[in-house]
Amino acid sequence: MRRRDFLKKTVQGAAALATASDPLARAARAAVSPNEKVTLAVIGCGGMGGRHLEILSANPEVNVAAVCDVYKPRYLDWADKVEKLSGKKPDGYQDFRNVLDRKDIDAVFVVTPDHWHPLLTILACQAAKDVYVEKPVCTVVEEGRAMVETARRYGRVVQAGTQQRSMPVFQEAIKVLRSGRLGQITNATAWVGVNEWGVGENPGPIPEGLDWDLWLGPAPYVPYSRERQFGFMGWWDYARGGQLTNWGIHLMDIVQWGIGQDRPLSVCALGGSYRGGAGADNHETIEAFFEYPDCTVTWEQRPWNIHANKGYGIKFQGTEGQLFVDRSTVVVKPDKLGIKEIVGEPEKSWANPEHHANFFHCIRTRERPVADIEQGFRSTTAVLLAGIALKTKRKLYWDGDAERFLRDEQANRYLSRPYRPPWHL
Repeated sequence: MRRRDFLKKTVQGAAALATASDPLARAARAAVSPNEKVTLAVIGCGGMGGRHLEILSANPEVNVAAVCDVYKPRYLDWADKVEKLSGKKPDGYQDFRNVLDRKDIDAVFVVTPDHWHPLLTILACQAAKDVYVEKPVCTVVEEGRAMVETARRYGRVVQAGTQQRSMPVFQEAIKVLRSGRLGQITNATAWVGVNEWGVGENPGPIPEGLDWDLWLGPAPYVPYSRERQFGFMGWWDYARGGQLTNWGIHLMDIVQWGIGQDRPLSVCALGGSYRGGAGADNHETIEAFFEYPDCTVTWEQRPWNIHANKGYGIKFQGTEGQLFVDRSTVVVKPDKLGIKEIVGEPEKSWANPEHHANFFHCIRTRERPVADIEQGFRSTTAVLLAGIALKTKRKLYWDGDAERFLRDEQANRYLSRPYRPPWHL
């Protein structure tokens, strides 16, 4: 489903979304005392940030105390919307540093363009905040490792926005895989359609109320263009491959969970924009191939990409059968295995309320969340490696413990990126 079509279908009743679970869970949330509420801020109030705010504003477990966005009209708009949903108007900020300076804020949601995810997470941990960071958690491997180390050093709970970990349909799929009824899993395939973000642009004046320099942050300075601001996934400076790192992190996260491996041994990839449109930063069509211990994995990104009537999803190939899964259903073949189709709950919002609930539970208990930053980083690493293989146009061998390519210093240069002063890791 295209993003704009999904948004049109988003349920308007945010209060219903936040409590759309079983009666016991609703009763438990209603019983949260004011002293137990999590006081939080949302940094980034765009498309996904708005989806989070819809759910959070109606969640009795939390107090949305602040909203922040480099585009002033956006955070002002969402401050008013939060007030209508929750009865309390949050403070608004254009500079995230004012948010991190507040001692009363327990946690922040980092819902910015990808290139800001690592540094904001690190600075928030250093400011004694727990963090929910959207995927992909980083744009280069060096950043991801720094995020994990900072979370551990400061004892912070950091949840990655790979919400499929909290969706029952995927949890049921993992149960089937772990049951052994499919035999040994020797291959997995994840697939989506093509990239829709181009890289053409028309530079123009900076819109009133937008801090463009802060939007760019650690990325190289360039003149403003609407295409960069709203189509950032098409630019290497802000994201690393469009759908490869957008949907790729979601699907490869489930692949690695299902095969029980999170460190590929090698990767190679081919791709291009054979019909024109997408540019060198953002191949329209991609085929990537990963080697894991005792298992191979394929990433497919191409037009009209359908498997088992699913326009995106994952296939696990076992020696005794196949399992297909997306956010709607789990289908197992052959029929003789006797595993009936599993139908998941309708996806009410991309900002999954149960994923939020797990994060808030872990804030109180100090447990590791279901999508802990280490797992989010490992799943992000897989798609980043595929992007590097596209750049180098050769098979690369990966040392998952050292987090370096073997005997390939040219490829290793892609594992970090320079930060524009005054920003630094």
